[in-house]
Amino acid sequence: MQFDSWEPIYREILEDFGFSRERDEEAAELLRDMLPPPGPILSEARARVSGRNAIICGNAPTLSGDINSIQKTSKDNFAFIAADGAAAVLLRSGIVPDIIVTDLDGPFPEILRAHGMGSLIVVHAHGDNLDALKSYVPQLKRVIGTTQSRPRENIYNFGGFTDGDRCVFLAKELSAATIKLIGFDFDDPTVTPRKKKKLAWAKKLIDIALSQNSR
Repeated sequence: MQFDSWEPIYREILEDFGFSRERDEEAAELLRDMLPPPGPILSEARARVSGRNAIICGNAPTLSGDINSIQKTSKDNFAFIAADGAAAVLLRSGIVPDIIVTDLDGPFPEILRAHGMGSLIVVHAHGDNLDALKSYVPQLKRVIGTTQSRPRENIYNFGGFTDGDRCVFLAKELSAATIKLIGFDFDDPTVTPRKKKKLAWAKKLIDIALSQNSR
């Protein structure tokens, strides 16, 4: 998604949650300075996903069962993209995610373990995770940086707000042949009101992403 198309949605999100655009931009600048200049890692991510069937893994309690149903078929042409803590569930099922999309509020030891086994990490910078960026990014070697504000030299904005919907926008950007969601529950009655609002935005944004024409 081009930033000109994303920016009006981003403004709505800022207003709805009371987030600070200035803090988002501060985080994007911080992550930019922590990462090397743009290199081949985005091309590697594209090679892992382009033309394959992307399985987008949320971290709802249904994920384990959904993975079992996927494992009954051949996984050879699947690209697994995990939203944050979903990576731990995939590892327990014997699957190393191709890509993990995270704002670093999930189980970092499991994310780091998957990274050591070959997962690429897409780290998202926003106004509430500056401390996590400082703590965790230096431990990662193969990182794609993203922001929900205006992109920078080596910080991308593919679209998206939560880890889950950012996975979908990423899969579209990387030219996945198909996109299947597992481990998502947009109507989970056990979550907090704030989380419920985030899930509503995630569903809305996923619908937008899936309605876009592939590049």
